Amino acid sequence: MTTDDLVVLELQGAAPAPAVATFVVPNDRATVRTIRHPDAFNTLYLELRFPAGSLGSLDGTTIGPTDSVEVTVQPLAGGYGFTLSPSGLVFTAAPTALLAFGRYADPSAGSAAFGDTDAYLDALQLWAEVTPDRWTIARGSGPAGVDEVRASVDVPGIYVLAAVPR
Repeated sequence: MTTDDLVVLELQGAAPAPAVATFVVPNDRATVRTIRHPDAFNTLYLELRFPAGSLGSLDGTTIGPTDSVEVTVQPLAGGYGFTLSPSGLVFTAAPTALLAFGRYADPSAGSAAFGDTDAYLDALQLWAEVTPDRWTIARGSGPAGVDEVRASVDVPGIYVLAAVPR
């Protein structure tokens, strides 16, 4: 699919935008990091789960069992998605991403394309950019609860929560 084929889930105009997060992921234990909307409830936007031993190499250099890597997550401006970096990071076991959209989603663009808000929200998947302007559904993408989608993050890069009209 191309970018033009996807209907990316947008944030409401008044939604408090989540901030960029940089954190250390140790290779010797499972790590969970969350990105939240800066509201009174710290509403979840994104949860990333890195399994123990999931870091394989960085820019061709092997990451040892007790090493750590600094990771940056840039939330998608105005919508649901993120960019995970550094780009040279290789995983031996894929992290998982969960995007939660119940409070601040604006499904109006998708509702127009699908003719129905529920049909649009039910069709949402996590998409990974595989080459510039070319997208594929992230491995294992699917609902993880009410207004949540989870998928594997096999490689660093750009991911969006979107659907394709039929």
